[in-house]
Amino acid sequence: MDVLKGIRVIDVTSWIYVPVAGAILAHWGADVIKVEPARSPDPGRNTRAPRTANWHANRGKRGIGLDLASEEGRNILYRLVENADVFLTSYLPDTRKKLKIDVDDIRAINPRIIYARGSGRGPHGPEAGRGGYDLAVWWGRGSLAASSADASGVDFVPGMTGHGDTMSGHILAGGICAALFQRAMTGKASVVDGSLMHTAVWFNSLAINAAAQGNSWRLFSPGPREDRNPLVNSYRTKDGRWVQLCMLSNPGPEWVDLVTLLGRPDIASDPRFANAAGWGIHSETRDENQAEAVTVLDELFRQYTLDEAKERLANARGVWEAVQTPAEILEDPQTIANGFVQKARHADGTELSLTVPAVLFDGEAGEPQPGPDWGEHTDAVLSELGLTADQIAGYRERGVIH
Repeated sequence: MDVLKGIRVIDVTSWIYVPVAGAILAHWGADVIKVEPARSPDPGRNTRAPRTANWHANRGKRGIGLDLASEEGRNILYRLVENADVFLTSYLPDTRKKLKIDVDDIRAINPRIIYARGSGRGPHGPEAGRGGYDLAVWWGRGSLAASSADASGVDFVPGMTGHGDTMSGHILAGGICAALFQRAMTGKASVVDGSLMHTAVWFNSLAINAAAQGNSWRLFSPGPREDRNPLVNSYRTKDGRWVQLCMLSNPGPEWVDLVTLLGRPDIASDPRFANAAGWGIHSETRDENQAEAVTVLDELFRQYTLDEAKERLANARGVWEAVQTPAEILEDPQTIANGFVQKARHADGTELSLTVPAVLFDGEAGEPQPGPDWGEHTDAVLSELGLTADQIAGYRERGVIH
């Protein structure tokens, strides 16, 4: 994968969200140098599955350890910045100023550099300096949790973590690429900002845009299943699995086709479920009897195992999917054919299956690379700057590098 070959990124990040943006740029061919503190590693390594988290968020990067609080360490960073295209950071504003790595500091070294930063709540406003994680800021502050809580019927807010970091990192990587294109076309070097909250607002656009008009739109379908459109609903199979229907195009023929394939063609002519309008998402008659329609489909799906239901619906007119487990995704023919998940291999022989960024170039997903060990490439990167082995050893002895 070489669409960003020749682009160098200095990645001063931690945890998952903003590191993912750097990992995607590395996957697309950029030379990404991950800078971790010399005295302690990126805290994102301290997860329940440290190698998995590191390879996900730092795949393909070269890793060095620098003490940016020291003048010597900072000067090494500045030398790396001189020939870089992108400076990427997740550090908070006060920390950036203290370490002298804020926009003006970096631009004084390299005026053409794209300065990219990811935050919890955006670069402006009274809370711009607060830290944030995706469970709180993306899921909670972005109102995605509210939609889920409305639908859950339980007395707590369901949690979701990891998703916001990974999706927000993908968006930030796209913004950086757009800025690189702008610089190539006009010479202008932009400051690129992404945030967990902004990503959540974008993902929840339909609900938020509707609220602005005084209307409501749910991320998740609220209320009991029986109160929902029977053709936009989920059904349990005989073996305890689920089929999700999303039949939106032509509900009249899709209803007839569905019940026929499930073995009850007589229901197709039942006047309770007739499609009076003949076209559109809803059926006027079926809307009046949708609880009964859901009950009918519940009974039909419970006759079959998931495999049997999939076989019966293989050529259905409407859209449906079996609800898959994460393990099943690995064996899904579409996953395999498109390369959505591939093996990353470390020099020590370790292999991990990793998802790859959600864009193909010329039909190829690209092969993921492992994430670096803490300071794995410090010596090699500093040697490229012209430092001798004795100089590198001296820096390490003084704790400037790891």
